[in-house]
Amino acid sequence: MLEHFKGDEVFVKKILDYQFQALHHQRMVLTPFYNPHEQEIVRSVIGKELKVLSYGGFTNAENQRMIICPDFYEIEKSDFEIQLVEVIYRRQFGRIQHKDILGALMNLGIKRECVGDIFDGERCFFACTKQTYPYIIQTLKQIKKSKIKLQECHEDIEIVHDYTSRSFILSSMRLDKVVSTMFKVPRALASEAIRNGHVKVNYKIVEEVSYLCHNSDMVSFKHHGRVKIVDENKQTRQGNYVVSGYFYK
Repeated sequence: MLEHFKGDEVFVKKILDYQFQALHHQRMVLTPFYNPHEQEIVRSVIGKELKVLSYGGFTNAENQRMIICPDFYEIEKSDFEIQLVEVIYRRQFGRIQHKDILGALMNLGIKRECVGDIFDGERCFFACTKQTYPYIIQTLKQIKKSKIKLQECHEDIEIVHDYTSRSFILSSMRLDKVVSTMFKVPRALASEAIRNGHVKVNYKIVEEVSYLCHNSDMVSFKHHGRVKIVDENKQTRQGNYVVSGYFYK
């Protein structure tokens, strides 16, 4: 099985262990937060032998915890042990963004897998595991220059991503060309970033500069942001591709 998941072998072994626990001990296994790529692997590995459910605390959450269990288990949202937290602050020192909240949590020593989605609209929220919440609320008192207050949230929050779109003409759908053009960096720098593991496609690190991107692929570039590629099914007279890039804020 591992040969089908090149680059994800360690993760797959962990999921196989979860599968063994759920199947042979007839117990419920709760995972950390997984991104969409990891969620897809879990469902592929587990197959139909067991029940696989996911929830991220928010409606439309990308990062979700998963429960792997025998069919006879009746699962409720509370079983996912997720705490939604609102970040309350005064804006006199500027707006707090996604990267600021994530950075503050990582600086506390919190593992990324213990934190779900982060939303930085008119109000700021993040999801975390119930286990880590007491430590976070006791220690996180400031983000950037702003004093903050953390408050449990019991609302049904839907995440709606804000983005800007731009059109691009690409001579190739190679990853190095896509990163260079869409993020406005020299191609040599884009190639180096890819080889160093700083670029992900659909939440998975891709280190091949010649990797071919496709319609609806999500490309993220460390410290630069992320963009969704939308193929407009158009070509110029020279045979170049006309695509749109939806840049998530």
